Amino acid sequence: MLLAALGIGFGLVLSGQLAGDWSPDSLSARGASAWWVGAALAVASVAMVAMAVWPRFHAADLSGGIAYWGHVASYGSVQEFSEALEGNAMAAPDRTVHQLWHLSRLVRRKYAWIRRSMCVAGVAVLIIGAALFFG
Repeated sequence: MLLAALGIGFGLVLSGQLAGDWSPDSLSARGASAWWVGAALAVASVAMVAMAVWPRFHAADLSGGIAYWGHVASYGSVQEFSEALEGNAMAAPDRTVHQLWHLSRLVRRKYAWIRRSMCVAGVAVLIIGAALFFG
């Protein structure tokens, strides 16, 4: 949702530029510099929120047992999975602890990227606004 909102907001500004109705060249040197710094920060904020939504679980770590869908999907066939499950399945309490720990760490990283993105987007809006106001 945040990625879409940032994309729409910054897309509106970009569409004005592409339509030829406005250009940062019409600003003073300081205003144009501020505009480009703000634009770079806006792009960085979109990249940061994209990092937040990028999938993080990996199926490579099977040493602790089969614990989540990525582990299951890493097997080439139902037969391979069935054989692995017989000898490598985690007990329910262990699986719950494993999932809670991994998901909590994952969510913490994702929320950190979202916070960074929102802060950078806010600074970008302020700098672009100042560039247009003092331009």
